[in-house]
Amino acid sequence: MNFQLPNSQTKSPQGFGHWSLVIGHFLIIEIWLGGVFAFANVAQAQTLSLSLWPPLLEVMMQPGKTITQVYKLTNSSDHELQITPQIFPFEPLGETGEIKINFPSPPATLTAPLFSFASREKFGQAFPLAVGETREMVLKISLPPNNPEKDYYYTLLFSTGEEPLSPLKGEEGKSTAVAQIGTNILLTASQLGKPPLLGRIVLFSAPFIVDSFSATNFMVILENWGKAFWKPFGKIEITGPFNQKGEIALREQNILANSSRRLILDSYRPTWPIGPFKADLAFSLNEDGPEFSSPITFWYLPYKLVGGIFLFIILVLLGRRLKRRLNRP
Repeated sequence: MNFQLPNSQTKSPQGFGHWSLVIGHFLIIEIWLGGVFAFANVAQAQTLSLSLWPPLLEVMMQPGKTITQVYKLTNSSDHELQITPQIFPFEPLGETGEIKINFPSPPATLTAPLFSFASREKFGQAFPLAVGETREMVLKISLPPNNPEKDYYYTLLFSTGEEPLSPLKGEEGKSTAVAQIGTNILLTASQLGKPPLLGRIVLFSAPFIVDSFSATNFMVILENWGKAFWKPFGKIEITGPFNQKGEIALREQNILANSSRRLILDSYRPTWPIGPFKADLAFSLNEDGPEFSSPITFWYLPYKLVGGIFLFIILVLLGRRLKRRLNRP
């Protein structure tokens, strides 16, 4: 039996977030829900544009099984490109959804997924992509029998490095145009399709005193100390002294195995922002998982307004005192 999310259950790029690329010994990429990134140095007014779908693949499969996923790569540039596919493992880095791609590293070992293309592409070998062409590639993923039950994280990367248009006779020097675009693969190896999910609340906080004319920004950091990634399902419920009620839903943000993640949350602004407020964080690791909760208390006070009035009174008193001194005989 093959446990696989329907249609590989792709997500929009919002989920892992925006992606920033750092060139060096490794790449650092922020993850929310998606996995697309690109960079380019354009030569001699050529346009270089690539798009890739899906931006993220989340899949659960049994050891000893094989699955396939179709990827679509489109060349929107004004010239043909030579594309080289590669695949590299990555690991979570930091608490803001960043990852570290391990360059170079073999894409497969005896205890890791085996990747190949069921279509005609091969890793490390370039293929042409014509102007406006959309190429469908079938990626095949296999797990060896008795493969350890845990998560595997990979980035499927498509790169192009090319010489620009031939320079005119007598011109010296050449520049190159380089672009890369990738998609992330989150693979969970599980025999029964229900890996144990482990997590805890590292931090749930808000400023103890919030100005009545400002919004409250909560901070939530969750830790996944298990071997399989999960998304928090839940919300923050807020109640005030005058029966004010509000809530902030937790977005579907992947918490990768053996990592902590600071969640991206909406701000909260009550109708009558005065007095003590209570906030309760409650969530589960999946739709059926155990629930975690944590309460905090904070105050809404118009301290900026009060401070402004107090400062105004002091200035008025000082002005009057100065005026009396100037009017003395």
